[in-house]
Amino acid sequence: MKKVIIILTLLLSNFLTSFAQAPQKFNYQGVARDNSGNVLPNQNIGLRLSIRQGTPTGTIVYRETHSTSTNPFGLFDIEAGGGTLVSGAFSSIDWSAGPYFFQTEMDASGGSNYLNLGTTQLLSVPYALYAETSGSGGSTGATGATGPSGPVGETGATGVTGPTGVGTTGPTGATGVGSTGPTGPTGPAGSGSSDLYNNTYVVYGSSTLSLSPPQSTVYTQIPGLTQTITLTGAAKVLISVNGNAQTTGTGETYSAFSVGIMSNGTLVPSGGTAYQCILTNNVVAQTFDDFSTQALLTLAAGTYTFSARARYEASGGATVNISGGSGSALQGSLIIQVIPQ
Repeated sequence: MKKVIIILTLLLSNFLTSFAQAPQKFNYQGVARDNSGNVLPNQNIGLRLSIRQGTPTGTIVYRETHSTSTNPFGLFDIEAGGGTLVSGAFSSIDWSAGPYFFQTEMDASGGSNYLNLGTTQLLSVPYALYAETSGSGGSTGATGATGPSGPVGETGATGVTGPTGVGTTGPTGATGVGSTGPTGPTGPAGSGSSDLYNNTYVVYGSSTLSLSPPQSTVYTQIPGLTQTITLTGAAKVLISVNGNAQTTGTGETYSAFSVGIMSNGTLVPSGGTAYQCILTNNVVAQTFDDFSTQALLTLAAGTYTFSARARYEASGGATVNISGGSGSALQGSLIIQVIPQ
C-alpha cells in the first residue's frame, strides 16, 4: 500500500481598502493540495495564525484560530484579525515597533493538531495600519534623526520636494517598501528531486538487491535508496520507503525478507520495519509483492543520512529480488519530508 502525505500550499495576500480608517484585518487565502499537486476540495481544516515581533521566532504579540473549509477548487479565504482570539489584541499591535512576521499552522483534518507551515515577513499591512495612527504634522521643524535603513528592495518613487523657506531643508520622501527573497537551501546530492518549498526529498533505486537464505542478522543497503540532509534547527522528519519485490522460486516455495529504515547507519528505534513473505505454487511462480514502511523522528540540528536496507528472514526458501532497480517493475523510492518546529 502506498502512503499519501498531505501537503498544503498557502498563498498570503494583503489587501487594504482606501478608507478614512484602515480596517484591523487583512485577507488570507490558501489552496490545499496533496503531494501529487492535486487540490483537496470541500475539506474541513483548522488554522492557527500568529504574529511574531522582531524575528521569525520572536515574541508572539497576537494569535488566533479559524475553522473553515475549502471550496470545490481547494481554495479557502479568511480574514486575519477576525478569528477566535487566543492571545493579544490585533488593534493594540504597535506596527512602528516592527519588523513583524506572520506564522501559519494548520490541521488538514479540521482539528487543533496543528502543523507548522512556515513564517513570512509582513510588509504592506504594518505600514498601512501605522499610517492610520501617525496623525497630521504640525509646522516644519528641525530635521529629525535618520531612521534605520529599510530592507533592500525595488527603488521607490522620489518624494515630493518640500517648499523653499527659511530653515532646514524638508525631509526626503520615503524609500519604497520591498525585500530581497531569501536564498533557497542547497538541493540534496544523488539521484532524485527536492521540493524546496515543502522540504521534501525523493530518491529512487539504482539497481536490484538479491537476497537468499539462510536468515541473516545484517541489513544490506538497497542500491540508490539513501539520502543525506542537514537540519539547521530542530524538526520532525517523516521517512517513507516504498517498492516491490519478486521471488525467483518455482513450484511450492516462498521468500521471506524485511525492509528497515536506517538513520546514520542505525535501525530507527520504533516503526520503520516491514516484514514480507512471498509464496509461489505450481500454477503461479516468481510472484511479485509490494511493501511500504515509514518512521516519524524528532531530531535536533545536524547532518543525517537516511537509508533503506533489507535482510533475509528465513532459514530456507528461494532468492528474492528487492526493489531498487531502474526498471518500473522493481524500482523503489525513499521519501524524506522535513517539518520545521
